[in-house]
Amino acid sequence: MAQDSTFIVDCPQCKAKVAAIEEGRAERRFLDEDNGPHCTRLHIGKCPRCSTLLAGEAQQIRFENFDAEYDEFSEVVRIYPKPPKTFSSYRIPKVATESLLEAERCLQAGAHIAACAMLGRALEALCRDILKVETPEKTTVRNTKPIMLAAGIKRLKEKNIIDERLYNWSQELHAFRNLAAHPDEESAISRDDAEDLQALVYAITEYVYDLTDRYAEFKERIEYRKNRPSAAVMFASVLSPKAP
Repeated sequence: MAQDSTFIVDCPQCKAKVAAIEEGRAERRFLDEDNGPHCTRLHIGKCPRCSTLLAGEAQQIRFENFDAEYDEFSEVVRIYPKPPKTFSSYRIPKVATESLLEAERCLQAGAHIAACAMLGRALEALCRDILKVETPEKTTVRNTKPIMLAAGIKRLKEKNIIDERLYNWSQELHAFRNLAAHPDEESAISRDDAEDLQALVYAITEYVYDLTDRYAEFKERIEYRKNRPSAAVMFASVLSPKAP
C-alpha cells in the first residue's frame, strides 16, 4: 500500500464524502461455481477532517486479463461506523430488502432524492406484502390492482399495524417520495430529512417483521412451559412402579 494512500468514503460525522487516510487493507478473492472471479476489498482508515475511524467495502467489478484491461472496483460503501441495517426475519420481501440497501448506498453517495425514492419503494413493498388481499374466486390476480403507497399507509393505520405517530411520519415519507418521483425546481431533500425517513422505514420494518417474529417465538416458549410436565411429575413417573 502506497504511503498517504486514501479512499473515498462517506463519513457519518462530517456527513460528507471524504478522502479517508488509509491505514490498512485486506482482500478476499475466490472463484464461484462457474469459475468466475470475485473479490471484496476492505479499507480501514480515518477521516482527515474529524479523525473518525472508518471502514468500507468495495466489490471488484472488472478483472484484468479476464473481462477488462485493468482491475476496477466499485465505490467504497461504509460498513463502520453505523453499518447498513440488517433484519432477522426471513419474511421480508426481497424487493424491500434490496430497496433499503439501495437507499443506504444513495445516502452514502449524497443522492438524497434517490434515497427517498428507494425508501418509498421499500415501504410500498412492505404494504403490499402485509396487506395481501384475498381475491374472490371469480377475480383473477391480474385484475387486482396493486396497493400503492398512500393507500397502503392508510390501511396499515386502519388495521392498527402502525400507530398514529408512525402514520403521520409515513405521510411525510409519501410526500418526499412524490418530490423524488416528480421534477420540481423548488423541491429539496436534505441529508437529515433522508436519514430521518430511513429511520422511519427501518422502525416499521423491524416492528412489522422482526418484533412480530420474536413475539411469536416468545409466546411459543411460554405456551410450551405451561404445558410441559414439571420436573417433580416427570421424576415421579419414572419411579412409580409400572402396572403388570
